[in-house]
Amino acid sequence: MCGACGRAVIADPVLGPVRRMRDLLLVAQLVNVLADGLAGGPVVRVIGEGWIVAGRTGRTTPCDTVRELWLAMLDHGRGAGATSCIAERIARSLPGASPLADRVLREGMAAVNDSRGGAASS
Repeated sequence: MCGACGRAVIADPVLGPVRRMRDLLLVAQLVNVLADGLAGGPVVRVIGEGWIVAGRTGRTTPCDTVRELWLAMLDHGRGAGATSCIAERIARSLPGASPLADRVLREGMAAVNDSRGGAASS
C-alpha cells in the first residue's frame, strides 16, 4: 500500500518501482505491434496504472504487470499457432531497441515459455 495515495502498489520487475504513463504507453505499443494480425485481434490499451487487453468478442482482461499482459495476449490470441507466431516475432525483435523494450520482449519470451509449459502439463 502506498502511504501517499492509499493505493496498492503492484511490483513489476520490467517497469521498476515507478510507473510512468510514457512507459505504459510504450509497452502497449510494442505489444500491439507484435500481436498485429493475430486471430482474435487482441488489443492492449492503457488504463490507469496498468493495461487492459480487449478481444473482438468484447472480452477484456485487466493486467497489472507486463507478464500478465503477455499471458492475456496469448490467451486472447488462442491456440498454439498464435503462441508460436508471437514467439517468432519476439525472437526476431531481440535485442530490443531500448532497455525497456528489451525487458518487455524478454518478459514476453518468458510468458510464451510459461504458456507452453502450462499447456504441456494439462
